[in-house]
Amino acid sequence: MELRILGQVRLLMQEQVDLGATKVRGLLGYLSYRANEPVHVDRIAEALWDGGPRRSPGKALHTYASRLRRVLRDAGCPADLRNAHRSYRLVIDPSTVDYHRFLGRMREGHRARGGGDQEAAAEHFAAALALWDGSPLADLDTDWARRNRETMTSLELIPAHCALFDTRMSLGDHDVVLDGLPPLMSDHPADERLAIRWIRALAAADRAEEVPVFFREFAGRLLADLATRPSAELVETAREATTRRLVAVAPCRPAPPRDTPDFTGRAALLAELDALLDPTGRVVDVVALDGPPGIGKTALVRHWAHLRLPWFPDGVLYVDMAGYAETPLVMAHAVMAVFLAELGVSPTRIPDATGERAALLRALLSSRSVLVVLDNARDSDHVRPLLEATSPCPALITSRQRLSGITYRGGVPLSIPALPPDEATALLTKRIGPRSLGDEAAFATLVELCRGLPLALRIVGEHVAMRPMAPIGDLAAELAERLLDAGSHGDTHTTTLRCAFSVSYRALRPAEQRLFRLLGLHPGTRFSVHAVRALAGGEVDALLDALVGAHLVTQEGAGRYSIHDLLHVYATDTVHADGAAADRERATHRLFDWYLRSAQHARSHLVNNQHVPVLTPVEPVEEMTFAGNDEALRWFVTERPNLVACTYRAAQLGYHEHVWRLAACLSVLSRREDPRDLVEIHELGHRSARLVGNTAAAGGCLNNKGVIYVQLGDEENACRCFEQAYEAFTEAGDERGLAVFTHNNGSMRLALGQPVEAIEWFTRSLAMHSRVSGERHIANSHRGLGDAYRMLDRFAEARSHYRQSYYISQKITDPAGEATSLSRLAKLAVDENRLDEAVSYGEAALDMFDRVQLDENGTATALYVLATAHLRLGAPEVAIPLAREAVRRHQEIRNISGQIDGLLLLGRAQAAAGDDTEAASTWATAELLTSPSDPRGEVLRELLDAGAARPVPAPRAEDTVGGTGPRDTRKSVEDVG
Repeated sequence: MELRILGQVRLLMQEQVDLGATKVRGLLGYLSYRANEPVHVDRIAEALWDGGPRRSPGKALHTYASRLRRVLRDAGCPADLRNAHRSYRLVIDPSTVDYHRFLGRMREGHRARGGGDQEAAAEHFAAALALWDGSPLADLDTDWARRNRETMTSLELIPAHCALFDTRMSLGDHDVVLDGLPPLMSDHPADERLAIRWIRALAAADRAEEVPVFFREFAGRLLADLATRPSAELVETAREATTRRLVAVAPCRPAPPRDTPDFTGRAALLAELDALLDPTGRVVDVVALDGPPGIGKTALVRHWAHLRLPWFPDGVLYVDMAGYAETPLVMAHAVMAVFLAELGVSPTRIPDATGERAALLRALLSSRSVLVVLDNARDSDHVRPLLEATSPCPALITSRQRLSGITYRGGVPLSIPALPPDEATALLTKRIGPRSLGDEAAFATLVELCRGLPLALRIVGEHVAMRPMAPIGDLAAELAERLLDAGSHGDTHTTTLRCAFSVSYRALRPAEQRLFRLLGLHPGTRFSVHAVRALAGGEVDALLDALVGAHLVTQEGAGRYSIHDLLHVYATDTVHADGAAADRERATHRLFDWYLRSAQHARSHLVNNQHVPVLTPVEPVEEMTFAGNDEALRWFVTERPNLVACTYRAAQLGYHEHVWRLAACLSVLSRREDPRDLVEIHELGHRSARLVGNTAAAGGCLNNKGVIYVQLGDEENACRCFEQAYEAFTEAGDERGLAVFTHNNGSMRLALGQPVEAIEWFTRSLAMHSRVSGERHIANSHRGLGDAYRMLDRFAEARSHYRQSYYISQKITDPAGEATSLSRLAKLAVDENRLDEAVSYGEAALDMFDRVQLDENGTATALYVLATAHLRLGAPEVAIPLAREAVRRHQEIRNISGQIDGLLLLGRAQAAAGDDTEAASTWATAELLTSPSDPRGEVLRELLDAGAARPVPAPRAEDTVGGTGPRDTRKSVEDVG
């Protein structure tokens, strides 16, 4: 079966079928054109009748549809005419209709052309055009049919001819085009698409002298017939053809740029360039690579160009646009002349006008396979004229600026990241050679100094290589002080990092330069937009966008930014060299005020009834506010490195009122993460408080320092800090501080195994807190008393105090206190062998600790208690994951004593589950952590010696955190707000 509608409507089976009346043929043709689509009777009537049938279209169509069904049935045609909802649909295989075969052939042709197979494309296009046998649907003589024929001719037939002509031209068959165009141009004398192909064919056939005459005649026809002028494309095509005729071009293959020696890594980026620019299936024509100074953009494109030279048999056109250099910008007009010369144009034949140079360049490149590399562009406008002039060829652009203007128009952006550590190490090893193996620690320091910046790695490598007698360790220490200025060796300062960075800095506008300088005042390389607003004293979003675009700052997330370490050093140097001391001091003060006020707000969410005294900011700052505990805690955890760094910087610059307050705020995190860095922070706070004459604050910092020593298991230093705090509180007459000291002294008595003395101290602290402190401290004193009575096996009294602490914490909405009290009750239930009750309390405590997320040590302890209870209940398979998680959390906060307890219990659970090998391995790990004086070491050796020869001993109270041992007091000490 074959159905033809590109001409007279004909149905061919073994022979042509008599379709009968004209309206039947028209109906079949129209429904074949809309094959398999339901078409409303009104649309069909519009196609078959001008003005509609005299009677109802539905009835008239019903008659013709019945005749058509009979014709199709009698001919044995597989097509089926269906109607429903006042619509008709011809169900037919589209491949049997010439029009739909035409569309399919055109799709195949474009697919082949896109894949680079011009011969196959030409065959498909020619086959598609061969299906046309006159005017489409020639049986219909209605207004709709005439309009539709014009549309199909303009949008389908002529583009098909143009596709065939373009393909034949690419194959060098311009004679075919010259023969095929005249009949079409006779039928369509004002079609610019055909005129453009005719001009190109004339130029290709060395008949460019005919172009001016043809162009004038065609332009006159357009003006006379259509009252319009030639399009810009037609004008440009004619100019290119006539310009090309005037220029003699010698055969020439431009050479690629020199490859980068010792190129290392970047496999993923090289593969991405391959995927985008592979000539057999090129995805885009322009790739814009951007990144900060020294990141290796030029090295990457040069290396890729060398790797892929076979893809571009006619060479590589390369130019350094000097967008970021000490020299003036290289402009597009000059580059065009260079490119024309490289392509073989005689200097005397290169046009003076930029437009003529662009036209000639396009004409020369239209038949060549060339890669264009525009290196070191300033911005999109800098290279846009060149992209237009070299548009027949793919282009690689590099810039320190993100070229949004190019990528918005279809170019693909690729941002170049720093080298990962392994590739940075490999590059530096290549530069230094065998010496890199001599001092591994010093070599690692050199790699770390460079922070993955290839330029820095090359400078460092050259610096070390030129000093073969100097130890690498000495050179690493030297470079840490002067890396920005290393690399010139008396030759030229332009090879240094400082010079590379300064070019990018000078390219910024004044407001952007100021913000970049101020970032040097921020103590860390990661920061929030809110902190930057405090630094700048106003809105900064647009300025940050500009710095991100210039690759001087990186956006890491919503409202979060970072700056490369070396750029941060440069910003710091720049801000201190600009002479604006007053602006610098105000910005620093605003930053410290913002961090302090925000930290105070966050702390107020996390610690009830314990506030750090307010310090009035020097200027208004928009400090952070928080919707609840979770948001406040997330901010604290995220900003902890900056808060610590701010405290050090504030101490260094003499902002002592900020220092001790920041230290007090940071104490809220001492139980969540490794608290070691906070020991020095509280010492800084103590010194600053003394310097400003605030003895009570000095005592508070000493007390909080002692709390951290307790958490680290260093009772000796803890006692010393508490005693010094007592002296300060006494000197200041600070009753609340003295009450905290009294409580902590009771905790230390517990740590020394003196529960009777501890009860005396906790009783006194309870009375003192009742007079001068909030209920949070009262709850703590009850917990301390519960610990002391539990150590004396006076379980009823211990339970009473634990419950009182729980009720008070619940009353004041202190979930951390509630969780701690529940954990204590769980331990007590273990001691009394009420194991189901222990599980209930332990699960409640664990759930609350997880919600609070402020006390990793408390969470680990709750996990330990639950594991102990389940092991005693005979469920080691439940105890094992709980104990393992307890060990992991203790590891995270560097609580070695907690790790030992957890490993001891984990080994018992593994042995009870029958896995003696795992148990022995676990106990061996725990033994390595114990000190010579730790009694748990003896227990572990006993377990390891016994092996699997006898039943595993049950956990003993003195071996475990869950018992009444001194390690229980870790959570009883109090800090001062």
